[in-house]
Amino acid sequence: MKSYNHDTGSFTGKGGIEIFFQKWVADRAKAVVILVHGLGEHSGRYENLLKGFAGKNISVFAIDHRGHGKSDGKKGHIDSFMDYVYDLKLFLEFIKEENKGLPVIVYGHSMGGVIAAKYAMTYPDDLSMLVLSSAAFAPAFEVPAWKSGLASFFSSRISSLTIPNGLASADISHDADVVAAYENDPLVHNKITARLIVEFMRAGQECLKNAGSIKKSLLVFHGKEDHIADYKASEQFFNAASSAVKKIFLYDKLYHETINETASEREKVLNDVTGWIIRNIDSSAPVKKAAVKKPAAKKAPVKKAAVKKPAAKKAPVKKAAVKKPAAKKAPVKKATVKKPAAKKAPVKKAAVKKPAVKKAPVKKAAVKKPAAKKAPVKKAAVKKK
Repeated sequence: MKSYNHDTGSFTGKGGIEIFFQKWVADRAKAVVILVHGLGEHSGRYENLLKGFAGKNISVFAIDHRGHGKSDGKKGHIDSFMDYVYDLKLFLEFIKEENKGLPVIVYGHSMGGVIAAKYAMTYPDDLSMLVLSSAAFAPAFEVPAWKSGLASFFSSRISSLTIPNGLASADISHDADVVAAYENDPLVHNKITARLIVEFMRAGQECLKNAGSIKKSLLVFHGKEDHIADYKASEQFFNAASSAVKKIFLYDKLYHETINETASEREKVLNDVTGWIIRNIDSSAPVKKAAVKKPAAKKAPVKKAAVKKPAAKKAPVKKAAVKKPAAKKAPVKKATVKKPAAKKAPVKKAAVKKPAVKKAPVKKAAVKKPAAKKAPVKKAAVKKK
């Protein structure tokens, strides 16, 4: 499209899986949309959404989930539903780095709506707005107990066991051309594994249970004739969300892919969706405020610290430089004078004293014993005279 600069690439996701991505960058973008696609499809099926944002200074970025589209991984398989979330986190960090300060809108369709909701609950500070298109929090049909039980059984034993996902292509849109394109798309598949079934259903229930944790601006839209995902579950999620700014559009007689419905219907949906998003970008962009406050807070202390630290360092350095050499020279000279004198004096005295001491006790010991005997003899000799 002429209003975008399109590019593609890949990055390494969780567990070393290569993840394909593409981006449609608008000139002078004022916000970015992170597109999260649904089960069995890929990021290249959103041309109508791109047309809806064309000329509105909105850049769009998308990945193909592991096991989908052009990304690596076993088709329709996942070890943990959170692997989708972690891959998206890696991608979003890359996008935020390229688009610093811009509001981030996470837009999820069908299974992608569940991924987007889980992402918003896990990393709420990463986005400014959450948009959910026909989010598959619960199926629009009743899953037989034996089927869910069988999936649970194999999930823990043969997790990669693959079966058809059961989605009827005719249920995605009333537009026959859209259905035909879906059926003939080589990147679309109908595969799902036992593990993904269990993880997907559990994640949907967790989102409904924790919807109250959503505080970001929220847009929910769903067709009331959706035979794939239950629109009432989307309504339940919307009502439980704590968002101060939120809106829900429910469309009578529309199928699962509301933006891919017949021309007149999809035009209405796109006008509603893109119009609401653009009107609420500024009021729902806490990311911008945080980006302004943080640098201001960082610069102020840095400047003060930079002034105080050098002054504090220079003063003590000069004093220490003067005192230390003087202190060192004085004791060195005294030590050199005193030590030799001290050594010579005790050596000489020790040399004189030690032999004298040694000889004296020897002599005294030898003399004392006879001296003790002679002394009384001398005294007795004097007295006799």
